[in-house]
Amino acid sequence: MSAGDRTHFLLFLPVARELSIQRFFSDGEQLCIMLLGEKIAAGQGGIKADLVLKNCRIVNVNTKEIIKGDIAIHSGFITGIGDVQELTGSKTQVIDLKNAHVCPGLIDGHVHFESSMVTLTEFAKQSMIHGTTGIVIDPHEIANILGARGIRLVLREAKGLPLDVFVTLSSCVPSGPLETSGAKLNLKEIRKFLDTKFVVGLGEVMDYPAVLRGETKKLAMISAAIERKLVVDGHCPGMRGKELFGYMSAGISTDHESVTYEEALEKARLGMKIMLREGSAAKCMEDFIPRLLKDGISLENFFFATDDKHPADLMAGHMDALVRKAIKLGVEPVQAVSMATLNAARHYRIDQLVGSISIGRRANLVILDDLEDFRIRNVIIRGEMEPKTTGMKYPKYVFRTVKYKKIMPDDLMIRSEIKMVSANIIEIVPGKLITGNSVEELRTDGHIVVPDKERDILSIAIIERHGKNGNIGRGFVRGFDLKEGAVGQSIAHDSHNVIVVGTNFEDMALCANKIREMQGGIVVAKDKIIGHLPLPFAGILSTESAYDVDKKLRELHAAIKKMGCRLEAPFIQMSFLALPVIPALKITDMGLVDVERGKIVEAVATETQRHRAKK
Repeated sequence: MSAGDRTHFLLFLPVARELSIQRFFSDGEQLCIMLLGEKIAAGQGGIKADLVLKNCRIVNVNTKEIIKGDIAIHSGFITGIGDVQELTGSKTQVIDLKNAHVCPGLIDGHVHFESSMVTLTEFAKQSMIHGTTGIVIDPHEIANILGARGIRLVLREAKGLPLDVFVTLSSCVPSGPLETSGAKLNLKEIRKFLDTKFVVGLGEVMDYPAVLRGETKKLAMISAAIERKLVVDGHCPGMRGKELFGYMSAGISTDHESVTYEEALEKARLGMKIMLREGSAAKCMEDFIPRLLKDGISLENFFFATDDKHPADLMAGHMDALVRKAIKLGVEPVQAVSMATLNAARHYRIDQLVGSISIGRRANLVILDDLEDFRIRNVIIRGEMEPKTTGMKYPKYVFRTVKYKKIMPDDLMIRSEIKMVSANIIEIVPGKLITGNSVEELRTDGHIVVPDKERDILSIAIIERHGKNGNIGRGFVRGFDLKEGAVGQSIAHDSHNVIVVGTNFEDMALCANKIREMQGGIVVAKDKIIGHLPLPFAGILSTESAYDVDKKLRELHAAIKKMGCRLEAPFIQMSFLALPVIPALKITDMGLVDVERGKIVEAVATETQRHRAKK
């Protein structure tokens, strides 16, 4: 506000004169009162708009209609809609949109920005290009490595961004008792963070067994969020019936992990908000949306989320891509926009700030060349065209998180005294985060159980990398179809220990040791290192641009494809093999995990177990 405008404001608005009683208020309260007074004055024309968008076709998600009119903006907020002539002054910038559609800025309802392998600042740059002006993040990837200081670092970086970053606090660090994480978040720390500005809820409660058992610490976290009128997000793949009743009775109100349409519909009918997820690996829109429309289900309690996005997919499109896809699948355009804006905002109780083109809301707007095709012309965030982002300097400790000794091929082997063993095999389900499980016979060579690449059964290992215990979990996996070599990465949800998969132990060890040298990253080896992507920030992020990361990632995809892999997103698929809260068989540094039973199981059966099985 200029000096002249502020003088006009103080004379114009009666409430401003009441600021003489400011001695009764704190500095923060005084500022809030001043800002509210300024907004009221701007709404009545006492302070003129900074910017007016003329001749708009406004996508009104409040009433699900398109209305014609102008939009007035002052200090980053919408102050007028329709006829705004009285709000326009000589210094107001006026842009004639010539009947272009304008919709609210899009909101990603649930995303782990870390999966893009770039910093939050770089993620924001790419998101804003695609009309995403708000993201709801659960920073549990960083939290599992760096704990509370990792969350504080993310919150500090978020403050400097033009994009609105809302946070759901990581509720399961670690995700469960059957893995070793770099840090733990306890109830005391969670309570402190719950009172932080822009924290909107408790993040996905993945440890559903703890909820169903009524574990005090987990219920106390949920209770602390509910007491503050914050939401509690869920994570319950495959859960139905009485278990679902119990889980929802804890106050958990969303899910983004439904495996089938019937499961998602049951959850919605019981009162859950359903996030339609369309990430780089897990997708449900093509399966769910046509059936929702056919069944005549209201979409008011459904909203969009990406969950995990690789850099190439992020650069190709963020929430705009989901809106386009929803429209192509038959969702009416205004409804599709609402699912990417107001529906998410209402769930997180931030709809008084964002989510619609409404008086008093942030001027986060997307100007479209075409609504049906959802072609973006410009993005306005907080009243600014093409807002700038500036990076921050990161502390040294984020680059020193990979702590294990040099790995030898022997460290990755499973030994047995018998010639043929019955092995538990992790079965990849392409495009899904769930896995299957099977039992196959494998031979031994010199008392070493060897992989069988002819049957696509490869060795897999998880190396504890936080310097806690030196664990190595070993097993077998099918679904990569590698014919040679190995691949490894320090991205392994959620504890992000190092995961290596290969046709032989020598190449697997090469990958593990290169990751150790780089302090994190992705590596492909075949007799030697043939490709690598350094991820030194907490072992999961690059400090380079999304373009640079994508270029190196494409080279790695080409290398692993040449080695036989046919998976669409092999590195994301690989990362979820270590998440012991999604059925059925997973692997952590502690060994193979039977998720449904919540127990560690043997990778190969002993001779005694084989005889028992035959009987």
